[in-house]
Amino acid sequence: MFDVKDKIHDIVDNVEDIAKTYYRLSVIQVADKGSKLGASLVVVLLLFGILLFAMFFACLGLSWWIGQKLDNQMLGFFIVAGGLFVIVLITLLFKKKIVNFIRNIIINKIYG
Repeated sequence: MFDVKDKIHDIVDNVEDIAKTYYRLSVIQVADKGSKLGASLVVVLLLFGILLFAMFFACLGLSWWIGQKLDNQMLGFFIVAGGLFVIVLITLLFKKKIVNFIRNIIINKIYG
């Protein structure tokens, strides 16, 4: 009789240990995913900043070059600004697809 009670008590203790271990594992996995996501975010922001500066200087150079070819610096800057405006409009038209694409990347980073 006591043997069955002892075995049940041992099983309850083992289940409790398994649950605690599973909880700790879950916490570690969440921390791991969060740290990977945070590190990826830092890298993406850094690359975005570098790309932003590169695009800024490329647009300045292109504007200057077009202005020289047309003998009107102001017109060169307006042409490049118009091109950027068209890019912004296209981005706004495809906003939903872009947001879904980025959301899927983030979800794959978290659960992948």
